[in-house]
Amino acid sequence: MRKTFIVLFSALSILLIGSTRDYAQFRLSLGPQTGLNFNIHTGSDLSESGNGFGFVIGGTVDMSFNRTLGLITNLQFYDNRSGSTKSEGSNQYQTGNGIISSTVSTENAASLAYFLVEPLLKLSLPNSGMYFIVGPSFGFNIEGSYDYTVTETLPQGYQFDTGQNSITQKSKGSLKDLSARFELKMGAGYNIPIGSGIDLFPQLTFGYGITKVQSDVSWRILTIQALFGVKFNLI
Repeated sequence: MRKTFIVLFSALSILLIGSTRDYAQFRLSLGPQTGLNFNIHTGSDLSESGNGFGFVIGGTVDMSFNRTLGLITNLQFYDNRSGSTKSEGSNQYQTGNGIISSTVSTENAASLAYFLVEPLLKLSLPNSGMYFIVGPSFGFNIEGSYDYTVTETLPQGYQFDTGQNSITQKSKGSLKDLSARFELKMGAGYNIPIGSGIDLFPQLTFGYGITKVQSDVSWRILTIQALFGVKFNLI
């Protein structure tokens, strides 16, 4: 019985010492971040795959449980996922000199933005500022509109009834039935110490959109995101 008590006491002591060491390595830092998105719009319901750039502004909370394992939670207050598709076609007209063809250019631009919450697992390289992140991203739509532009141009020397060589038609409106965003995100970053408890960090990630942009349209967004920010160590 005494030997059993000694073994249990020894095991408990080892666990407590290990926990104390891990706790001593716990770090908490937070700060603002901003960056740029390169968005790729794709889906079978889109006439063409599109792309575009968007602005990001938010903040990050970085927790390190030990030298290798941690959690980064990003709050992106404005995360723009806009993009546009372009296509060209033609129309034919009968004239006194025969048949002529016009050039029809179509641009469909979507302006989209989300409020995002991203709890990401962080794996750090010991004795290095390098870290890798992976995890989900949850977004709630805060902006959704479209601009549709069609421009038709006749060959040189021909004019429409308006007396112009080209005509442009535009329409705009709000996007309906927008879905909450869910994506899988992965990437890497690097902490650069610049002072006591202050780090700068560049971060590059890829986000694969799982949910559709609109509930009834096959349209998804993939995003390459470049972030830059500063973190202040609190613990």
